[in-house]
Amino acid sequence: MDKITDLVSGEAVLQWLIIFLLLAYFVYKEYPEFKNRMTGGTKKELEEESREKRMEERLARAEWRIADIEEKLKKDYISLEELLRAEQEDKRILQASLEEREITMRALLAIIDGLHEMGANGPTTAAHEELTTYLSKQAHKAN
Repeated sequence: MDKITDLVSGEAVLQWLIIFLLLAYFVYKEYPEFKNRMTGGTKKELEEESREKRMEERLARAEWRIADIEEKLKKDYISLEELLRAEQEDKRILQASLEEREITMRALLAIIDGLHEMGANGPTTAAHEELTTYLSKQAHKAN
């Protein structure tokens, strides 16, 4: 036992006690920070994963909305093209109708001229004047 007491002197015990107290003080002060780092990193990771998941959900909803809008636009373009085709067909029909009316009017004028030459002077003269006046006005409007 003497040998052990010789190895352990009061000064060595005091040094070991000071080191132990410093170590205990360090652990006491730094434990909350150490704990926060260990669990906080996990919390941060969980928060980051949660945030990424929410962003992915938002992105998926946005992509779905974009696809829906694109589908609606496609339908609108198809409808617009159909309307444009119908408008072109209406213009073509209108132009043909105008040409037919002009031909009909000229034929009427020729018939009235023929009747006038045969001696029908009554209402054919008035109809001839009205028809020539009308055709003259229409010719000036077209120009």
